[in-house]
Amino acid sequence: MLGDSAKLVIYGVSDVGQMREHNEDHIAWDKDLGLVIVADGMGGHNAGEVASEIAVNSIQEALRDVLDPDMQVSHSIDLRDAVREAITYANDEINRMARENFAYNGMGTTIVLNLFQGDRVISAHVGDSRAYRLRDDKLEQITSDHSLVQEMVDNGYLSQEEAQLSASRNLITRALGIADTVEVDVNEEKVAHGDMYLMCTDGLTDLVNDDEIISLLRDYRSETAGCNLEGATQALVGLANDKGGKDNISIVLVCLQQAFSDSSGLEDD
Repeated sequence: MLGDSAKLVIYGVSDVGQMREHNEDHIAWDKDLGLVIVADGMGGHNAGEVASEIAVNSIQEALRDVLDPDMQVSHSIDLRDAVREAITYANDEINRMARENFAYNGMGTTIVLNLFQGDRVISAHVGDSRAYRLRDDKLEQITSDHSLVQEMVDNGYLSQEEAQLSASRNLITRALGIADTVEVDVNEEKVAHGDMYLMCTDGLTDLVNDDEIISLLRDYRSETAGCNLEGATQALVGLANDKGGKDNISIVLVCLQQAFSDSSGLEDD
């Protein structure tokens, strides 16, 4: 069933951090659609928060137009194309607003989203906001940063450890709002019972490494009690703030609390 909200547990928070005066991040989710979005805005005169909000709202609007939560997914809909087109629409809306209001000139935002449908998740992103999956006690980053340092890592000029310490680690190579067109990375994979998905801005990952993330997620997940997403989210935000909170910190956690069949995403009770 579209979204299959009974199987999803979702919790998120967006925190201003310790050093910023206002929050330019924006997060949202729609359990009926199975949609989760995280955006990290940028630009002067508070325009970053405008860009991130436009992006999140535009994507939700576009996907609600093609997905009906009361119906099965139509086989004629390519969900990967629908997600890509929704993000392209968001880019168009940010550019339109920037043209119409001089104060918003140069605004932009990263975007990362997960769309859970049946037994699959479609992940899409532009920029360096990330999505991770915790499965069988293994944490895997399922997005690849669109950043200068990631390109240097991919080309063998930097190690991951060096990239984490690089002064250029926040220079992104893709974002919504910086050009008339945008290249969107879209992936699709099967989900499994007990999977936990983390989506976040770089306000978390610049300060908290993967080992620290997985340690905290383990602490708040158990076979008997399930996923304490609120506790895990608050602990991650707290750790980033304890380490300086240099940027806004936005996190959404999703836990797959029931099993999925291979065919429809539903299992008999």
